[in-house]
Amino acid sequence: MTILLVVLVPIIALVVWGIIFDLKRRRRHAVLTSHDIGSAARRAQANADARNVGWTDSGGGSAGSAGSI
Repeated sequence: MTILLVVLVPIIALVVWGIIFDLKRRRRHAVLTSHDIGSAARRAQANADARNVGWTDSGGGSAGSAGSI
């Protein structure tokens, strides 16, 4: 019985310590890593605009040449 307590008590203490440490770390870093929805929407719009530029510049030349073969 003593061996069981000597083994289980430190394991349980480490698990509890790990849970508390993780909760504190998440609470401390949550503000630094969160982004507001406005900046995410602006970034998504800029990415969409950047992707659409390639489509308008190509003029559909590859589709026209493939159809004429």
